[in-house]
Amino acid sequence: MFVPKKRRYLTEINVIPYVDVMLVLLVIFMVTAPFMIQGIDINLPEVNSQPIDKANLENITISINAEGKFYLDLDSLKGKAFLINELKQEIQKILKNNSSLEIYIRADKNVMFGEVAKLMSLLQDLKPDAINFITEPIDDK
Repeated sequence: MFVPKKRRYLTEINVIPYVDVMLVLLVIFMVTAPFMIQGIDINLPEVNSQPIDKANLENITISINAEGKFYLDLDSLKGKAFLINELKQEIQKILKNNSSLEIYIRADKNVMFGEVAKLMSLLQDLKPDAINFITEPIDDK
């Protein structure tokens, strides 16, 4: 006579496929993260100019979008629009701690010159080490 053996069911969850999927997702995010655009979306003007040979690692980037809104590209202030007076106060705080910072200006090519002139006047009063404009090279097509 045949006596069936008692079968034990597997009651544990197999997590290996989940770990595989998570590792693939991690690799995808690690590969794509550097390509994500950071900062405010701006159409930079195209000009003939020499690239900066050696940029100071400690710098401040100020962006001006087409509507004339000012942005500081700092982690703590990402995406926050400033009025010119508020911007002056923030830059004064930053330069107070480190006066050897270089300032980079990213201005949209459609921004009114008056807004850039206001910013330049403000920066002239604060006397940073250097003021640089960020532009795109001319695309010869």
